[in-house]
Amino acid sequence: MSNFFNKIKQGVSDAGKKAQNTVESTTLKFQAAAKEKEIEKNYTEIGRIVHQSLEKPDGTIPSAEIQKYREAIFALEEEVEELQRKIQHLQNLKECGCGKMLPADATYCPFCGQQFHTVVVQPAAVSSSIPKSAYCTKCGEPASFSDHFCRSCGHKLQHE
Repeated sequence: MSNFFNKIKQGVSDAGKKAQNTVESTTLKFQAAAKEKEIEKNYTEIGRIVHQSLEKPDGTIPSAEIQKYREAIFALEEEVEELQRKIQHLQNLKECGCGKMLPADATYCPFCGQQFHTVVVQPAAVSSSIPKSAYCTKCGEPASFSDHFCRSCGHKLQHE
């Protein structure tokens, strides 16, 4: 009976951690969105400066003033990237070179086949209750129908 209560207690603890991560991720997403709006404002200011300078008879563009906004944009972009990394960490995700987000423990990208680190794969038994096309034919790991490569061994999948 105490094992049952321990499992319930663990489940509640896990749910609490997931809820906390969700709240933190949402907060970071709002911060990133605010910084992206600030970036857009800087672009607008650069456009305003260029437009106003082109209306002047000499048409010279004040590059020092524009550079100030460009530097602010670069700094804000770095801050947004850092917030995105924190969000990925909280959500236990990593980004593949192809731009897709994957679980942090994936060893191969199911979209492009990129390997993240070398693993030794032991073939697993395939259950007959699920169609063959839902498994990797090389290692037996479950695969989604949208996957082009196995997440576990990187083998190119052939869906029926």
